[in-house]
Amino acid sequence: MKQALITGSKISGIITIVPLLLSQVPEPWDTLVCTVIIVCGALATAIPAPQPQSVWSALYKGVAFVGLNFGWAANHLAATQAQTASGRSHTPEPDGKA
Repeated sequence: MKQALITGSKISGIITIVPLLLSQVPEPWDTLVCTVIIVCGALATAIPAPQPQSVWSALYKGVAFVGLNFGWAANHLAATQAQTASGRSHTPEPDGKA
């Protein structure tokens, strides 16, 4: 129940903040801003994440952030399912190790 309330409040916050921020963008630019967000979200979902030490890692994180592709986004769920299928648990061990 607690997790549902937290998730609901996050969604409510996003639903509130996005129109508020877009209202500050001049009208001729709002379509461009929305298009950039959609394209970045699609790219971050379609392109697999690079290794953390890769040169492309910072760029990928930036594109994913602009595309609002963080938290429980589609590629996050796919990575979690792949880890679970390979036998690795997504929940931490009792001793604090993952």
